[in-house]
Amino acid sequence: MKSLKEIMQYPGMWRTSKGFGVHSPFAYNFITRVICEHEAAYYAYSEIAAFCPKSKKATFNEIFAGRDMSISEGQLIFRILCYFNPGEVVEIGHGHEVTGVILRNAVPNARTSNFHHSRTGTPLPDSGCVIIANQCSPDERDSVAKYLKEIVSSRDAIIIMRNLRSVPLFAGIWKEITESADHGMTFTDGWTGIFVARRNLPRMSYRLLM
Repeated sequence: MKSLKEIMQYPGMWRTSKGFGVHSPFAYNFITRVICEHEAAYYAYSEIAAFCPKSKKATFNEIFAGRDMSISEGQLIFRILCYFNPGEVVEIGHGHEVTGVILRNAVPNARTSNFHHSRTGTPLPDSGCVIIANQCSPDERDSVAKYLKEIVSSRDAIIIMRNLRSVPLFAGIWKEITESADHGMTFTDGWTGIFVARRNLPRMSYRLLM
């Protein structure tokens, strides 16, 4: 059940999702043509939907069973990847079959890898990469936060953090990396966070209905 605060925020989030009050050309285009584009039927949508077992956001247990990505979120990640067309994609935590389907359809030529917190000296990805953060354990929390902060401080990147409500660790990491940044734009519905960490973008935040 939604809280009173969430209900009160709904009208403003709806307006922002339609582009009202968004003065940045980049943010307006990204919100209206990518994040909140629900009319277009992309070629990979049906295949993505077939691998997404949920129509709503998942519970904590479902996340670690690999049954946590809704159809709308899977299609959103697909649109983001198509829009930025990165040369490299890094996953944090296993995305299971769904992210494999999304990556194969959206960026078939991109280099893909997984972050491992126990790996000494994990190399930072190239500038322009996309990071898809699915999940992490308490033991991984500090290393994931450090890794993402190093990326934001040293190169342009797009970070997609999922399960912000269901994995409290992620909510803390999201807050830490976004509040410490002095550039880039964030877009979130409270469940999924998208951080376009580019140096040519001013530090701005948008709450939307994704």
